[in-house]
Amino acid sequence: MSKTEAAGIREQVGHPIIDVDAHMLEFMPAVFPYLRDALGPGQFEAFRKQGPLVRRDLPSMSADRALASRIPQTAWWGCTNDSLERATIMLPQLFAERMEDLGFDYCVQFTTNALSQCSVPDGELRTGICRGFNDYYAEIYRPVRDRIAPAGLIPMHTPEEAIAELDHCASIGLKVVVLPEAVLRTVDEVPPDVPNGIVWPGQSHWLDRYGLDSLYDYDPVWQRAQQHGFVICFHGQLANVPGTYTSPTNYVYNHIGMFASLMAPLCKSLFLGGATRRNPNQPFAFLECGVSWAAQMLCDTIEHWEKRRTEALDRLDPARLDFDALDELVVRYGGPFAKIDESDRRAAYEHEAIDSRPPEEPDDFVHLAVKSKQDLCDLFSENLYFGCEADDRGVAAAFAPSNPQGTKLKAMFSSDIGHWDVVDQTAVVPDAHGLIEKGVLNEDQFRDFTFCHSAEMLLKANSSFFEGTTLEGEAAKLLRLEG
Repeated sequence: MSKTEAAGIREQVGHPIIDVDAHMLEFMPAVFPYLRDALGPGQFEAFRKQGPLVRRDLPSMSADRALASRIPQTAWWGCTNDSLERATIMLPQLFAERMEDLGFDYCVQFTTNALSQCSVPDGELRTGICRGFNDYYAEIYRPVRDRIAPAGLIPMHTPEEAIAELDHCASIGLKVVVLPEAVLRTVDEVPPDVPNGIVWPGQSHWLDRYGLDSLYDYDPVWQRAQQHGFVICFHGQLANVPGTYTSPTNYVYNHIGMFASLMAPLCKSLFLGGATRRNPNQPFAFLECGVSWAAQMLCDTIEHWEKRRTEALDRLDPARLDFDALDELVVRYGGPFAKIDESDRRAAYEHEAIDSRPPEEPDDFVHLAVKSKQDLCDLFSENLYFGCEADDRGVAAAFAPSNPQGTKLKAMFSSDIGHWDVVDQTAVVPDAHGLIEKGVLNEDQFRDFTFCHSAEMLLKANSSFFEGTTLEGEAAKLLRLEG
């Protein structure tokens, strides 16, 4: 039997290929018994009545009504209609059997049918749904755990519910978990109309992203994950995030840049909130979002640190402005400005600049405790990992010489097999390898992208992650090299 191109590439490169973000399609008749056990009969019926799993069913409407309501256009026809490929994402043993043809040595798989279930408002229903799906994953993937790791779902409305499910996932043998990108919360005090569009009129909700300004201290969640050897993985659309989709008629418009727009605020919140500094041995992964935005975020953060850290703010303090010297220049060079009454001129100097009241803590970098640009780059790059699809040219940004201090970001190969943007499952590895042929990556960077960064991340969280898997020997070798 002839090899696929993907299998040939895997043999040619001479190192393992880890797919850190493929998707399963849960076979719901097989899931229901687990959900019924986790929820109980009454809650299970409530779950059945809530409608489609991936998204709530929207009423069919004309284009005029869609424009009038501004209800965004979501995805449709999201999975392949090729029978083999559809079965591959439904049946773990078939996926495992085909992995050599796909060019993968190991794969992490994430949900499809449970997307958005972490944001179910009812706490008992939400936690029960996650528990039922996790029990299904643990059981159905048990025969193939030497090469596939399914990701357990962790609800995040409170640290307590997250910790409880982390404990459960560990107890049933899951090695990977995935968290929603935000929690939608109500505003305790609805603000009055605020000028200049700072908030929506009558704004009633906000998005909690677990770090800066969070309702709760989520450090106990990160610490419990570390105790169990879990990477903190975030994958877009596990939560419902209003405002992500804005076009009522065009899904492509809504989808382009969507995952980056979900992950960038989350990354900022965790980073500027000090989560990575306080938990230096805990990896955080942002999946299916690319890495180019992260490179730009690092550049922007460096620039802001240079110009807005505490020591640099003195030059902006309006109290240090020499009003007499300024007025002398206005009189000398201002022409008609000099004819304005002096008291009006001086009042303008004081009130017309962009000088709103500073916050109680003016140091926006207080949670980072960095003393140099190198400190900041190290903190950003050490434990943050970014999932990139196979043909994403933006991967080059992870290795760009223009990154501050020559920082290399940790991009990871993420196939997205199971969703509409993978046209041919056997073409994913060739698409990724094409980045070498096009001069986007060199061979060493390709190895980092498709193997080293993913393996490093999983081993950093759990040094025994690959024991009993097809990559046990390769992982041990990598650990020796890292050591």
